Amino acid sequence: MQVLQSKGADIAKIAFVLLLAAVATQAQTDPASEGENFRGMVRYADNTAAQFIKVELWTEGASTWRITAITDRDGKFVVGTPCMVIQFKIELPGYRPVSGRDDLSRSPCRATESLTVIPLKKAGEDASTAGPVDARIAAIPPDAKKEFDAGQKAIRDNDFAGAIPHLQKATDTYPKYAEAYQLLGLAQLQTNHGPQAEAALTKAIEIEDAMPRAQYLLGVLYAMTGRPALAEKPLTRFADLDPKNPDAHFELAKVSFALNKFPEAETHARKSIELKETNPGVNVVLGYALLRQKKAADAKQAFQQFLAQDSKSDMATDVKNVIAQIDQRANK
Repeated sequence: MQVLQSKGADIAKIAFVLLLAAVATQAQTDPASEGENFRGMVRYADNTAAQFIKVELWTEGASTWRITAITDRDGKFVVGTPCMVIQFKIELPGYRPVSGRDDLSRSPCRATESLTVIPLKKAGEDASTAGPVDARIAAIPPDAKKEFDAGQKAIRDNDFAGAIPHLQKATDTYPKYAEAYQLLGLAQLQTNHGPQAEAALTKAIEIEDAMPRAQYLLGVLYAMTGRPALAEKPLTRFADLDPKNPDAHFELAKVSFALNKFPEAETHARKSIELKETNPGVNVVLGYALLRQKKAADAKQAFQQFLAQDSKSDMATDVKNVIAQIDQRANK
């Protein structure tokens, strides 16, 4: 068993690094084939879920594809869209219209949007009467909003480098612009400016803690840079804010594994699978977590499930070797 554990430890380390890299590049199974490639979360300015409202989505160009999604009790919607440029809008009486576009014509043909519907200001109402979150948003100067919109458009066009100056100017103009800091962090991550991204995402969360995307990005950044102990807090917060998102538990499974918290890693991996995580690597994390708990038979099942889903993976050879060692040990 000592040989199996030693070899398994080496392979686990390699697999863990490969899995982190896979998440960073979003190298997952194309969810478009499963009809759930566009996910969204809609909230009001006070961060409560915008339940049962219509979100219209349609293709840009000659195609006539169009669909209307309805948010659930958590303010979320999931739809399958063509791998094209997708436009969306929300028009809710008494609220400012929300609209945007995502270019899904490039791999991996998926998008996630976090949208906020803001009430129209009533005559005689000032920002101080609208509550703390609404007051902050209502106080955004027009110049800062203009720069934010320009940065957001650049990101939707995959021009991350071009987005950075606009978003930096937005935060300089309005230092409480949490949403601009969040997008700035994303753009900086995409352009390999890790320390700057960390600072921007940290600032976003300091201003507004209830930002699932910022918590997720900061947690993944910590994990990617070898700081799993720091990653645990933002990823746990991400899971609290978005409990039905399988990525939250997948990330926590990897972080728990890196911290030698193998029962917790198993729990998070199983929860991610239950929530239909599309990255088959979650089974590798589950397998190693089980193996470290000396649950060899269960670990073998997890590894076999991974191979059934992704037999051509770079990790397939290592996983097959571990299965062979499990079988060898069982036959002694």
